[in-house]
Amino acid sequence: MKFEMKKLVQAILVVVLVFVQACSSPFTQSRGEEIDTSGAIDTEAFLKTVNGSPELYKVRGVALDVCQKKGCWMTLKNEANQTIRVTFKDYGFFVPVDISGKEVIVEGLAQVEVIPEADARHYAEDAGQPFEPEMQNSVSFVADGVLFTE
Repeated sequence: MKFEMKKLVQAILVVVLVFVQACSSPFTQSRGEEIDTSGAIDTEAFLKTVNGSPELYKVRGVALDVCQKKGCWMTLKNEANQTIRVTFKDYGFFVPVDISGKEVIVEGLAQVEVIPEADARHYAEDAGQPFEPEMQNSVSFVADGVLFTE
């Protein structure tokens, strides 16, 4: 009987610890595929490693701009003011339009690319900014999933 009680107490402690750890994450909202916070790199490290061929990344940063029409894209920015444009796989999900300034984790395929001028103009218009030719040089990130804070 004493042995069974000890196992029961241990099991309860494990459940409580898992619950506390899950509740302590600031990331309370998600969109797209389920992802977790483990292994996420910051925008600085990401921008130092991303190149012209698509690779899978998990990046942690702060949402800068978000499409104000429906949340169909967002940008992240690093300390050197380089931006990362994030779109969502197969246009299958969107993020809230009010998450600018909130911490996010995105996971998906990324690469450096030159985007067509028409797309760059569209993104600038959606962000309420004037078009500038350097907007065509972009880091493309197609997220499978997004975590964000409330």
